[in-house]
Amino acid sequence: MATRKQGKRGSAQARSRKGSGKARPAAARRTTRGGQAKASSGAAAATFYVCRSCVWSESARERDGKRQGTFLLEAVRDLIEAEPLPEALNLRAVYCLNGCKSPCNVGFRSAGKHHVRFSHLTPENAEDVIAYACAYQSSANGEVSEDETPAAMRGKMTVHTPPIG
Repeated sequence: MATRKQGKRGSAQARSRKGSGKARPAAARRTTRGGQAKASSGAAAATFYVCRSCVWSESARERDGKRQGTFLLEAVRDLIEAEPLPEALNLRAVYCLNGCKSPCNVGFRSAGKHHVRFSHLTPENAEDVIAYACAYQSSANGEVSEDETPAAMRGKMTVHTPPIG
């Protein structure tokens, strides 16, 4: 796995918590009726979704009884355990992101922002996924420039839809 790059993730507040070993308290977030998490400051949170059911390939669906999506999810969670996400950024494991023909998939969503999904990711992309999630969350409309998109994720965006409303 790639070495962590300083200053690549999140806000100064999140970086100041680095090394505390503590995840943000559950009380710092609340869930609205529609399921969209909100930070305690009231700002809409961004959520990134990792598909845990994505397979390695049609002929080799699992390794050691786990699918590729589960390996990616575990790699992301390991990184988050070492350095918690910014308060307004959330991870959610799901069973399908409708990208089955091109696994492994991760989606990014926030109220009022474009929804995007990346495909063809591997557990080695865990750090890139978190870096993109941070850039997505801090963007005004969900548009992340190619310069801000990790090189390993460029050309792998398979869904880009405008916000509702």
